[in-house]
Amino acid sequence: MTDDSQSAGWEGEEDAREGDESKAIEFERSAEARNAEKVKERQMNLDAKAHHPPDSFFKSLDSSVKKNSVFVKKLSGLTEQNRQKLVADLNSLNLTKYIEEVVSAICSAKLKMQDVNCAIHLCSLLHRRYSDFSPLLLRTLQGALGNINKEDKVSRARIELRLLGQALVLGIITDQKDGFTLLHNTLSTIVTNDKDKLEFLPAIVSFVKHCGEDILGIQSTKNRQLIEQYNIKIPSMRILAKDKQQIFADIIKDYCSTVIVTLVKLHNKLMKCLKQNKKTLFMKGEVSAEKLEISEKLSAQHSKLLMNATSLAELLDMTIPDLPSLQQLEEEEMDNSANNTTVSDIGETNLWEDEDQKTFYRDILDLTGIVPQILYKRDKAKADQKSKEEEEDSKKKKKEGEEDKKEEEEAITEESIEEELKKLGDEEEEEDEEEEEEVVVTQTTQNTNNKDDTEATSTSTVTISNKAMMEGFITKLSTISNREFVNEAAQEFCLKLNTKSNRKKLVRALYGVSRNRLDLLPFHGRLVRTLSPILPDIPTDLFTLLKKEFIYHFKKKDQNNLETKIKNIRFIGELCKFEMCEKADALWCFRVLLEQFAHHNIEIACSLVECCGRYLFRSADSHLKTKHLLDQMMRKKVVHNLDSRQVTMVENAYYYCNPPDRVAYVKKVRPPMHEYIRKLLIKDLNKNNIEKILRQFRKLPWEDKEVSMYAVKCLCRVWNVKYNNIYCVASLLAGLAQFQETIGILVVDSVVEAIRVGMEINQSHYNQRRVAEAKLLGELYNYRMIESNIIFNTLYLVITFGSLPDGSNPLDPPDEMIRVRLVLTILETCGQYFEKGSLKKKCDIFLLFFQKYLFTKIQPLPIDVEYAIQDTLEGIRPHITMYKTVAEVDTAIAEISPQLKNMLGSQEVEEDTEEDEDTETEETGNLTPEDEDQEVKVSKKLEVVKCEEDDDFLAELEKTMTTELAGRKMDNTRVNSSDLALPMNRGFKGHKIEGNVMQFSVLLKKGSKQQFKPMDIPLESEFASNLFDKQKAAMKEREEMKRLVLSQEQRQEEEELLAEQQEHKGLTFRSNERKQKPRKAPQLTTEMFNFSSGGGGGGGGGK
Repeated sequence: MTDDSQSAGWEGEEDAREGDESKAIEFERSAEARNAEKVKERQMNLDAKAHHPPDSFFKSLDSSVKKNSVFVKKLSGLTEQNRQKLVADLNSLNLTKYIEEVVSAICSAKLKMQDVNCAIHLCSLLHRRYSDFSPLLLRTLQGALGNINKEDKVSRARIELRLLGQALVLGIITDQKDGFTLLHNTLSTIVTNDKDKLEFLPAIVSFVKHCGEDILGIQSTKNRQLIEQYNIKIPSMRILAKDKQQIFADIIKDYCSTVIVTLVKLHNKLMKCLKQNKKTLFMKGEVSAEKLEISEKLSAQHSKLLMNATSLAELLDMTIPDLPSLQQLEEEEMDNSANNTTVSDIGETNLWEDEDQKTFYRDILDLTGIVPQILYKRDKAKADQKSKEEEEDSKKKKKEGEEDKKEEEEAITEESIEEELKKLGDEEEEEDEEEEEEVVVTQTTQNTNNKDDTEATSTSTVTISNKAMMEGFITKLSTISNREFVNEAAQEFCLKLNTKSNRKKLVRALYGVSRNRLDLLPFHGRLVRTLSPILPDIPTDLFTLLKKEFIYHFKKKDQNNLETKIKNIRFIGELCKFEMCEKADALWCFRVLLEQFAHHNIEIACSLVECCGRYLFRSADSHLKTKHLLDQMMRKKVVHNLDSRQVTMVENAYYYCNPPDRVAYVKKVRPPMHEYIRKLLIKDLNKNNIEKILRQFRKLPWEDKEVSMYAVKCLCRVWNVKYNNIYCVASLLAGLAQFQETIGILVVDSVVEAIRVGMEINQSHYNQRRVAEAKLLGELYNYRMIESNIIFNTLYLVITFGSLPDGSNPLDPPDEMIRVRLVLTILETCGQYFEKGSLKKKCDIFLLFFQKYLFTKIQPLPIDVEYAIQDTLEGIRPHITMYKTVAEVDTAIAEISPQLKNMLGSQEVEEDTEEDEDTETEETGNLTPEDEDQEVKVSKKLEVVKCEEDDDFLAELEKTMTTELAGRKMDNTRVNSSDLALPMNRGFKGHKIEGNVMQFSVLLKKGSKQQFKPMDIPLESEFASNLFDKQKAAMKEREEMKRLVLSQEQRQEEEELLAEQQEHKGLTFRSNERKQKPRKAPQLTTEMFNFSSGGGGGGGGGK
């Protein structure tokens, strides 16, 4: 943290401290003002006995019976709102003869707590004017509080006790001794007789709140903390001595102690009841309605008692012992594995899959801190009242039984749902007329007058109705795609559109979401959850509509509108996850669907389970019930005759909620060298680093048998490598085999054997492994690690292994296509090289037998297999004939069978010879200087031994060459005139042959100009035939020379490339770039070098 941030933090804390201190000082001043006002009023009331008005004063007031009777009647219903009228009437009337009725009216009035101050004020005025008012008031209160233990007096005791206390504090009751005696007796009676029921607890709390400081002399906990923290003084009236105040304080504290003890007992009883209910739920999956009603009653009593006890303890500066909340009890129950079986049954105590999902469903924006309270307080109060009424109705329905519930559900029809929606629409139209608000947008435009050069400003008012804004908001609901949009929409609705009609429109819009937009349901559920704290009527109305629609579709039993039904049930599931509806309602829907588990109900039930089943299954309070219903669903799957699609749907839903137990994966511990080999081969190997991996493999300690065998094992298990990188393994193995010959042999033998073992075992979970092995075998042929006979033997083995004389094959059922895929994989990998010579013939013959093999499979072939066959054959034999019947294939095989044996034998010998020659040429011609160095390192170095015979031979050879060269210089050989070149004709394009005639051009000279004259000579003539043969031989010689030159240039380019890559490393490897696709050099034609067919450059002719 920087210094600026630290200083800012300190300044913030100091400002907060100063703000609290200023509030404390302001509280002290207000307390002093209140105390001074009470002292003044008390003194006036105490001095009223000496300042009562004379009799002459009352003669001037109105003494009529009618007005006095009306005034007495008004006092029976006095409220704080009509205080001024009552005071005015009091000042204008002569109530001397009606004081007794006035006192009786005040003491018997049905007052509320906020009206007591008005009654005290009127009593104070009456006491100052009429001398007999105070004795009558005391006598009336004595009569009222004397029978305080009667049941009908409990509700009145709260008002009368406060009225007595404040009358004593303010001096309205002049006989203080009798007054405090009455108060002491009343409090003692309450404490003695009300220790069990605590019916007078609200009356005691109200009395201590308004008279505690003055009569008991006790400061509340809040005031005491302010005094201690800020050293302020809160004055109080000393109307009693401390010893007498202590007497009253002891009585009230004794009562408070009794309340606390009762609270603890009630709390323990509630916890015991809840524990029994949870145990019953775990054992039976359901709790009876009677036990639930008892627990709800205890919970209501506990909440009420806790609130009053907390208030009383706060006022008396006493402490209440810590009581474990219901949530803490549930956490303890969940943590106690010995007494709770839910954790072991669930397997995972977390309700959500990950933090993102938990955040989406639980991290909800708190609108109460954003939206002003005035915008939702009234609506919330109405909604709370409505929810209380609904709770009472629901309790009554529970008592009536499930039969009434069934009758109610049967009464729900499509018309009732339409009437509900129509009712919402009618209410909206009525409220739109009353609550329509207008937003005025002022747009100012400036107009320029060219003639007068003056500017005029005109204001146009655009009125946007609340209805239009709501329509735009509903349109935007279909674009909600994340949490931020939901929060913005919730704030916009609360701040701009929160009217009763708009809330109903919102409910209708959410209810009518398109059945094809299931992706919007979670976001709409989050919107409802966000609005629920301040607008609780929205989730209630929405769920009511959804439940009615569900019951309607369930009762109708038609097989239409499946998408609508799924949308409805998934919306209910989303509301359940957002806790906008009870879990029992979602489980009830699930149970109802299981009762008629057929047709659409299967898909609807599976949709509900996929939406909220896991949430219900992992919740402690609904786990066993959900588990029971899921098991019931699986049993119905077995009993009912469901098709494969429905069976798959049910199993997916079940295992999504309750996945099978899996053994924890234990990572195998390997030596570091083994881990390194696996890393190189499985993780690092790709087409860009084959050379680097090869160098690392060459550095392995191959003399260590354990390391070498593990490396071979990893190279053989090619299925661990990515399928597209299998050729990299083959390239790596080809380069490694030059230095470790046994490695290549072991890998090839292992791959061939693995392919055969796979056909013997024939288990489907090995299919991917078998395809990878076939791919590696083809790549090994591409890199010249194996010969063609291994490929063809493997291909024939695949289509014939396990066949019986009758044509059946128990190891290769007709419905399994794995062998077809093996053949296609091998042909796709290396079939492109079977295009010439005997390999082409071998491949063609195999494809005939392969077509015959395909007819042993189920017909027609699966569409994916058929497409794979077409793609593979199109790459290696585009024009192959595909036979449509077995008879056609047998006929084609019978035609070649007499010659098949001899042809295959001769071709194999020829092929082996050609391949040996190609291999020898490649090994000798492709050696680079670095390869030669490696050869010297690998083989034994040859030593040259000098001898005298070699010296004599070299001397004789040099002498002979010198003599021959001197003779050549003296030789004067004449050139034959017949070999002289003819004059060049740039328009000559060679001799043309048309039919049996060769065209020549005869050179003639006329004057100083040369002329060419065409002449036709028959091909039978000796001159034409010799010239044709000579040109043909020259053409062949030039083509051979060009082929040799180009092949040498290509070889040099490859050597230079390898030299650059291995400049400082001195390694020899076989990379992917050296992967020689054509196993022979292609035959070059003259067109590739732009030579004409008639010879090179000149024409021959005779003169």
